Amino acid sequence: MASTHPYISSGGPLVQAITQFRKSFPRSVDASTLKKLGLAPNNESYLINILKFLKLIDNDGGRTEQASKTFVIHNDEVFQKEFSEIVKRAYVELFNLHNKDAWTLDEEDLITYFRQSDQSTEIVGKRQAV
Repeated sequence: MASTHPYISSGGPLVQAITQFRKSFPRSVDASTLKKLGLAPNNESYLINILKFLKLIDNDGGRTEQASKTFVIHNDEVFQKEFSEIVKRAYVELFNLHNKDAWTLDEEDLITYFRQSDQSTEIVGKRQAV
C-alpha cells in the first residue's frame, strides 16, 4: 500500500491556512498555533498532517525552506505557480499518471485514485479528493 494521503473534512481550513500563511507564516505551526489563528477548530491534527505532507512544515512543525520562500511571494500569479509546484511534488504519483490533467480530474476520478492508492473507505476517499 502506498503512503496514506492526508485528508480533512472540507477544504475550507486548508484554504484559510494558505491565505493566513501568505500574510504571516509562523516559524512553528502546531495545534496551539492553529487554535490561536482560529484555523481548523477541532481538526488541527488533520490540517497539520496536510501541511507536513505538502512539506510546508517539517516533522517538528517548523516552516520548511521551500515554504518560507514561496509564502513571501507577493504576486498572486507567481505564488500560484510556485505553490502548484509544491502540490505536484507532494502528489507526484497522481501527476505522473495524469500529467497536467490531474488538476482537472473530476471528483469521482480522484476518489477512485485515492481509494485504490490507500485502500481507503468511501468517506476517506471523498475527503482525500477534497
